[in-house]
Amino acid sequence: MERLQLAVGGEAVNSVDDLTPDVLGYAGSVYEHVLGEDKYTFVEECKDPKSVTILLKGSSKYAIKQMKDAIHDGLRAVFNTFSDRMLFGDS
Repeated sequence: MERLQLAVGGEAVNSVDDLTPDVLGYAGSVYEHVLGEDKYTFVEECKDPKSVTILLKGSSKYAIKQMKDAIHDGLRAVFNTFSDRMLFGDS
């Protein structure tokens, strides 16, 4: 629920009595999709999302591990670029 809150920009409330328009977030579409034997809920077209999910599918655990490592390395490089405010290139 915390990730959903971050994605749509809403606020967590303890009771439906506490629901007001200003605590609700926004999503352009929400739908359920079956992949294999598992059901996934997709929340798309969010305004200013603070959370995302990357879904990886592959032919083997090894292939998925390689994809996961590559994505991790890429995200870390982007994070470091914004943190350090520097970009190094090959010369």
